[in-house]
Amino acid sequence: MLLTMKEEKRIFVIQKIIDGQLEVQEGATVLERSQRQIWRLLAKMRHHGIRGVVHGNKGKVSPRKIADELKNKIIKLVRKKYGGINDRHLQEILERQEKITIGRENLRKILRAAAIAPKRNRRGVKYRKKRERKATFGMMLQIDGSTHDWLEDRGPRLTLIGAIDDATGKVWARFEQYETTWGYLELLREIILKEGIPLSLYSDRHMIFFSPREATLEEQLKNKKPMTQFGQAMDALNIKLIPAYSAPAKGRIERLWATLQDRLVVELRLRKVSTQFQANAVLGELLDAHNQRFMVAAKEACSTFRTPLPQAALDRILCLKQTRVVAKDHTVSFEGLILQIPACNRFRSLVKRTVEVLQLRDGSIEIRFQNYIVATFSPQTVTRLTNQHIFGASNLKKAA
Repeated sequence: MLLTMKEEKRIFVIQKIIDGQLEVQEGATVLERSQRQIWRLLAKMRHHGIRGVVHGNKGKVSPRKIADELKNKIIKLVRKKYGGINDRHLQEILERQEKITIGRENLRKILRAAAIAPKRNRRGVKYRKKRERKATFGMMLQIDGSTHDWLEDRGPRLTLIGAIDDATGKVWARFEQYETTWGYLELLREIILKEGIPLSLYSDRHMIFFSPREATLEEQLKNKKPMTQFGQAMDALNIKLIPAYSAPAKGRIERLWATLQDRLVVELRLRKVSTQFQANAVLGELLDAHNQRFMVAAKEACSTFRTPLPQAALDRILCLKQTRVVAKDHTVSFEGLILQIPACNRFRSLVKRTVEVLQLRDGSIEIRFQNYIVATFSPQTVTRLTNQHIFGASNLKKAA
């Protein structure tokens, strides 16, 4: 029986007391134990010898020891089926898919002992001052997009456009081909119809959110900043747009991307998702599970989401919208297109009149004057004109 240095010291001191070479009080001081405990050790030494002094479980197999068969099964599953998954997520998947219940630390030890490296190496932590969460649900949403190989080699490279509530961590998201104005408008529409209108949005300074151009003289006289299409829609809904000047400033959604790139890719792989349509179809279920797992309670129980507008009015805010002056030939330019306004019985002439041009979420275009529709263009017509005449960048949505 192999003994530790502490056990050898304990046996040596107790034997000295038995031989009369050391007092009980002195032995208690040396072993840093009470005299009562020394008397117990003396009794055990006299009745059971050295075995009485060492711990009773020494040399026995722990009843909590994980069987070698289970260890080998886990290692085999990780190497063949569940590779590239972080330890915590792997623990959840093993319990859900394989009915194997194991602690994260035990799982970590098994994987490291089998030379299976962690998915990510830990980096040194930098000091940052903590920003407290907002107090209520809906007070501020952080929004951003993450272009990533979400479908791996099974489908196209997609962009996940998402928002996270700062107070609770609740997540909303949708897959798009690219990070576009329409993608964010659709995401906001979903959130507003489900929850209401948030008070503010926190984003990076992408040109979708903030215009890089200088203010015109007219805008300067009115003390207005130039706004993007998305900015105009948020202004109409009285949603404050707050710019972030660094990635750590909007760390909550940046950490969300790291989590989703780690976990969501695996879930899509297990469901064999290979198209954008399929990804969006299962995304709701996956986000429900994510929110249930990671959401926290807000400091204050009330919600500051505001009551949404009727859907028809909302669709005419969350759209592409510009004001244009009608030319002498009754045409207006809009996102690279030249649109012809037909003759109208209601108005004899619209030349030099200011009209409002909107592209709605179905892809159609309306031209409105004094809240009256003077021209409409179907989604198919818009697509045809776009394919024929537009050169360069445009925010126009084509018909599906």
